[in-house]
Amino acid sequence: MTFKPKNFRHITEESKPTFKIRTADNTTLILIKSSGDAQYGRTRSDKDVCIANFDADLDLLLWAWVGQHRTDIFILTGEE
Repeated sequence: MTFKPKNFRHITEESKPTFKIRTADNTTLILIKSSGDAQYGRTRSDKDVCIANFDADLDLLLWAWVGQHRTDIFILTGEE
């Protein structure tokens, strides 16, 4: 599957969170596998499963961050 994400944000030095994505209770990870399977994790253990199943070369991992006035969706790489 070829992913063509549009209008998603990327983490930059200016938008880098001051907390750990995995342990932030008010954020969600969304994993979309190249096979088309998808899962999300809201709890720490569910996020761990998403991270463990993520292949940075093939899959798409998204992070949903709910701010005070809007929700942003970021594309994560294997490093983040």
